[in-house]
Amino acid sequence: MKKENCACAFSTKLAGMILLASCAFAAPEAQKAYVAVGTVSSTQNIVQHRYTGRVVSPAKVDLVARVSGELKEVGFEEGSFVEEGQIMYKLDDVQYKASVMSAEAKLAEAQAKYEYAEQTYKRIEDLYGKQVTAKDNLDNAKSGMNVAKAAVQAAEASLLTAQENLSYTIIVSPIAGKVGTTAITKGNYVTPSSGILASVIQQDPLRVRFAISNKNFLQDYGTEKELKENSEVVLKLGDGTIYPVTGKVSITENQSNEATDTMILYAVFANPDRKLSPGSTVSVLLRKKETAFYPCVLPSAVMHDGTSSYVYVLDDQNVPSRRNVKEGVQSGDKQIILEGLKEGERVVTDGMLKVVPGTPVVPVEE
Repeated sequence: MKKENCACAFSTKLAGMILLASCAFAAPEAQKAYVAVGTVSSTQNIVQHRYTGRVVSPAKVDLVARVSGELKEVGFEEGSFVEEGQIMYKLDDVQYKASVMSAEAKLAEAQAKYEYAEQTYKRIEDLYGKQVTAKDNLDNAKSGMNVAKAAVQAAEASLLTAQENLSYTIIVSPIAGKVGTTAITKGNYVTPSSGILASVIQQDPLRVRFAISNKNFLQDYGTEKELKENSEVVLKLGDGTIYPVTGKVSITENQSNEATDTMILYAVFANPDRKLSPGSTVSVLLRKKETAFYPCVLPSAVMHDGTSSYVYVLDDQNVPSRRNVKEGVQSGDKQIILEGLKEGERVVTDGMLKVVPGTPVVPVEE
């Protein structure tokens, strides 16, 4: 019995030692960290600066009365969008129609007198040619004809003035845009001194005015032609959203601001949905696309400490090492890396807290 117990005990001990040995060999593989890994790609770098801009309209019209009269009709709803040529106000036109009719009658009278004077001159000229009338009679006839012709021209000018005054009784909007409130309502008497009746402001397209430093202008572009051709303007609205339409710099002011050493730029934006409002403030991102390509990674791959930005790079044996990098701007869903990485390298994009530099990891390709 004792020999059997010793043999059994020895077998049990040996089995335990074998089990411990096998666990010791399996432990390192089981303890490796699983991390998400991405491959470094490349994209164009974007030089970008942020500014504060003001939305302005390229066209504003103040509607005023050019003649006097009772206001018979207001042809718009306050705060509405109006079309170019839309009737905005109608004034009482009775006296102005009468003035046109009177001017027309005076013109007809002057034309009749001119025709008679012209015929008289031709008749006397014929008689003078036959030497049956004196030279004085010919000169008098010619003078009378010229006076009658001048009277016709004066009558035509009076008719033109009367017609223009009649046209002023209808006030139209010369542009399409949004109208504000009316200062004078139907039934009131208006004159040219009544001031602005209403204002119409163009809404589409609009401009965004902003100032950039001359230093940035020279470093990034150098010339106005380069600025207009190779830049784009992106807007961030008051609620933090990005305006869906990209703008282009269209106008640069003809001089810089002496106090701030900046130049004023205007970018044009289509505004079909009326999201932009003249007078509002927006954030402006002025971007320039470079022709050179730079490495880029997912933004989650880049970490930061008190000294620099860095990523974990894997070698062929899946051993991670820290590498400091210099960040560029974020382009879409990629973070541009100006220095520190090469296209084709593999970096950890998730699970950084499990990474121990020099200790192999198990990569999970994204």
